[in-house]
Amino acid sequence: MKPLEELLSAQDQNTVQTLADYVQDHVHKQWRQVLEESQEELRRLYDEAGETAYRVFSRKLLRPVQEQFDRAGVLSEPWFPGTLSASKEWGPVEERQRWLWSVVWREGGEPLGALVVGLFHDHTRFRIPRSPSVLALKETDADAIVRAVVRAAGDRQSGQV
Repeated sequence: MKPLEELLSAQDQNTVQTLADYVQDHVHKQWRQVLEESQEELRRLYDEAGETAYRVFSRKLLRPVQEQFDRAGVLSEPWFPGTLSASKEWGPVEERQRWLWSVVWREGGEPLGALVVGLFHDHTRFRIPRSPSVLALKETDADAIVRAVVRAAGDRQSGQV
């Protein structure tokens, strides 16, 4: 993983899209490997505690990103990628979508926007049917973020994004 600090210092302007692209690149390259390396543990956890297994998967996948955020002085509220209580979930039980978000900014700066991570998962057994998605939003207000997430998720289902 290329250091985020290096990427940000090479750019004139840091945007939420820069951060989203960085996170999406990491997710794209690592999600299958993390899933394969943890498959047995996550299946066992799913059998014992249900959806907690997906939270453990997302932590394993995104912990290196949070470490890069820390090194680069990128702050988030709530802690990246977000909290279950401030998320939205919908879709059929075999392929649910859970969208979590965090407002992000550089130390000493104004909020850049919100990073949104969409996790697709199964509620009938442990299964992650596809790669998580990452969106960049300019919105920082919780209600505006929810409206934008609902719009974006609907566009993705209809093939418009």
